Amino acid sequence: MSNARAWDIRLLVDGEVPLGTPVMAFKVSTSRYAECDTAEMHLAVDRLALQGVRPWFDSMVSTRPDVQLQLLRRNTKGASWQTIFHGIADYVIWSRDNYRVTIECRDYLSLLLDARVQDAWLNCRASELIERVVATSGLSSDIDLGSTDSPATGMTGQFWQVEHKRGSALAQHRFQTAFDIAFFLAREANCDLFASGKTIVARPILSSDDQNAIIHENSTGALTTLLYRDLAAPDGVVVHFASWDSRQRSRTETFFDGHTFSSERPAKGLIHSFRVPGRRLDDLQVMARGKYMRIVAQQRHVHLRLPGCPDIRPRSFMKLPENAVTAWPDIMGIDRVVSQVSPTEGFIQDIVFSERLA
Repeated sequence: MSNARAWDIRLLVDGEVPLGTPVMAFKVSTSRYAECDTAEMHLAVDRLALQGVRPWFDSMVSTRPDVQLQLLRRNTKGASWQTIFHGIADYVIWSRDNYRVTIECRDYLSLLLDARVQDAWLNCRASELIERVVATSGLSSDIDLGSTDSPATGMTGQFWQVEHKRGSALAQHRFQTAFDIAFFLAREANCDLFASGKTIVARPILSSDDQNAIIHENSTGALTTLLYRDLAAPDGVVVHFASWDSRQRSRTETFFDGHTFSSERPAKGLIHSFRVPGRRLDDLQVMARGKYMRIVAQQRHVHLRLPGCPDIRPRSFMKLPENAVTAWPDIMGIDRVVSQVSPTEGFIQDIVFSERLA
């Protein structure tokens, strides 16, 4: 039996295996981008097993049940069920004639996306503000935006002067949802924001040599390997951030070339320039570093198709197969994982890697 077909599947709805709706196929898309993880599940409807009982997705009351999709390695001693997706159901397509139903789901970040914000917060740290908007959606949070001396851990919202206020849509700022606010603050701090079950987690972006980095070894071999390189991208990228303090009538700016910060424009390199209001130099340097890393990560990436492994997730790393790369790094960051199970192919994953410098 191939590695791709050695898996059992089960669906949990509100913590229990539902009656008469086994999983026939699914597609789960997870990423480190500013978006929700999604799942599309195709279920059979066994009317004989239901014995006249209304199926769980056809409740008289409109509810969004908690959904977990789990896999178990078949014929492996001591194996346990591994959750590959945990979220809530959004949409149901029921083909009664074919005894089939399709369930579309998103993870719990979707509650932040659906939460419209009309509040104002004054004198908060970024981590405190994320915790507050997460709490308004009924979720728990685990927020760590970095070391205590990082600018990202300082005050946000109204401090020093009135122009630093970040308030509600009624205050005419651009944030409309809790999702917008949380991802903006996490991105400014060079952090990943993601859902782990019903907990929203923020952590600094890791590099492959960090102590807590998870590096997978590809021992099964790739079914397909595609290498992408943007030849139009210049070798030298320079990020420029500038800010203006209207109260102090002062201008602050910094240039970052991937190695050093400078107050003067470098002689070479394609400059990407950005302007933000009322920021200090140390804030600009943090933002410039993050923007630089996101730009250069798009210049070179790899797409692998592999027999599935539930442990492979975005925000970790993988050592690529030998002889699979030339100018590409040996270890690359996992940006997106699309996991699929079908009767024809079994459990297959499509994985997108990029060169993450942080």
